[in-house]
Amino acid sequence: MLRHFVRTATLAVALAIAATMPLRAQDQKGTLVFAVESLGAQTLDPILEGRPGNAVYQAVMYDSLVGFDFEKGGVGPGVAERWELSPDGLTWTFHIRPGQTFHNGDKLTAHDVKFSLERQMGPGSLAAAAATMRRTIKSIEVVDDLTVKVQTTSPQIGLPAGLSRAVAPEGAIMPKAYIEKVGEEEFRKKPIGSGPWKFVRNVPGDRIEFTAVTTPHWRGRPHFKELVMLLVPEESTRVAMVRTGEAAIASIGPETMLGASRAGLEVLSVPGTMQAIFQFWGTWRPEVKDSPIAKVRVRQALSLAIDRKQVIEHVMNGKAQMPHPFATFGYTDFLSADRWKKWADDAYRYDPVLAKKILAEEGYPNGFELKFANTALPGTQFMVDIGTAIADMWTKVGVKVTLKHYEWGSFAPLERGDQSPLTGWASMYRTAGRPDAPWRYNGAFAPDSTQRLLGDKDNCQAACQEFVKTYRALGSELDRAKRTALTDHMVELTSNTWTVIPILEGMGYYAINTKKVGQFAPIAGRHELGDVFERIPRPEQKPWKK
Repeated sequence: MLRHFVRTATLAVALAIAATMPLRAQDQKGTLVFAVESLGAQTLDPILEGRPGNAVYQAVMYDSLVGFDFEKGGVGPGVAERWELSPDGLTWTFHIRPGQTFHNGDKLTAHDVKFSLERQMGPGSLAAAAATMRRTIKSIEVVDDLTVKVQTTSPQIGLPAGLSRAVAPEGAIMPKAYIEKVGEEEFRKKPIGSGPWKFVRNVPGDRIEFTAVTTPHWRGRPHFKELVMLLVPEESTRVAMVRTGEAAIASIGPETMLGASRAGLEVLSVPGTMQAIFQFWGTWRPEVKDSPIAKVRVRQALSLAIDRKQVIEHVMNGKAQMPHPFATFGYTDFLSADRWKKWADDAYRYDPVLAKKILAEEGYPNGFELKFANTALPGTQFMVDIGTAIADMWTKVGVKVTLKHYEWGSFAPLERGDQSPLTGWASMYRTAGRPDAPWRYNGAFAPDSTQRLLGDKDNCQAACQEFVKTYRALGSELDRAKRTALTDHMVELTSNTWTVIPILEGMGYYAINTKKVGQFAPIAGRHELGDVFERIPRPEQKPWKK
């Protein structure tokens, strides 16, 4: 009897203790299946992948030095819980949150931060901002295990944002000891990070699988046990998979929203996430000097030939809006947003008569031949439909368009190196919705950037030189009014080149099976869900409200 009482009392105490403890590993249940149209380059090494892949599937397993404000969007704490700038503007000090570990149990320290930033800047990195980091970062010093100082060559006000997942992938933190022990090749086969999901396997052209961490995580401990990202290029197949329950969530385009809703699926919209744009490659190169697209007014005419409101209504199902200038939004920091919205509404108007007049004045009364690469970055498959629509509109003003479709994984390598496959072409592209505009401008226009749309280091003419001057001034200007004036000048300068032209400002769309996942909120301005999967509840935890 006494023995029974002791056993019962012990059990009661154990249950009481369990009730006060964090959720256990066995409380993580089921598999969250996400069907997506592209897995980008499908590499799990942060230095080998651009922003889309990083934001979709690398984000789940890697934390970033600076993270999100999950409620408002934009920059917030990450691996670093806080940071400050020295009075002279030359040193950023990042304070690492304690208690973080990598998936193999190693502690995450300031040494890993230093190693990761230097690796992103290294010769093997494909990071868009690698050259900028090499130019602007003078040194990285580990003060102690939880403090790292980044000294810059000049004041860099936007450095934390540039190392934030809210803006770019260069802040991803990688395990120093592990990589040095196993080598880069083995790391790429068996990558580890510090995020809420651990890598399981990568099947190129098919899927990437993860399993949830079983301990608390500052980003949120996953409610699901497993996460599978499936490559399903065909949108109707993705929607069908969500309808049958084979997938819980699928990326969709606006043309599919009505059908998905009628099929009983929840449709989630992520506001202010992107601009669909078209841009011209290598217009400054000597071999392109006799091409029509080397002329600014011809490029402007091609914009005037686009009926954006028709594209918004018929391609985007009305779920988009007229854009601000390139890579700017109503919430962009240090920008005269209202002024630029009025400018854009006029500049991006539909005026085919004027378009034809300009073409004739420039020597092309019967149009000209134009090669156009039609592609879509991950999560925005509708860009292909937009590209097809604008190519048709160009045909109506006499331009003879040769349209070539590319899957993003095959297009992305074309913009690297000397870009010879794209020189003289126009292409579809996308810019993401972020509060910090200069990072995207630098990636598009800087002569040492990946895209270098105004020139390279050996051929940087007036507009290119003025951009470099303005961008560098922006990086060191502390006064808010002066910084806004510099941003406005940068926008004006590049807009007047008509090299990168917005078509519309869009949203992100997902079809959701409410029997598979519970209600969750996206991050404003963040189309991809890579930083949201751990926050997604199971359906019994938080049913969708009707």
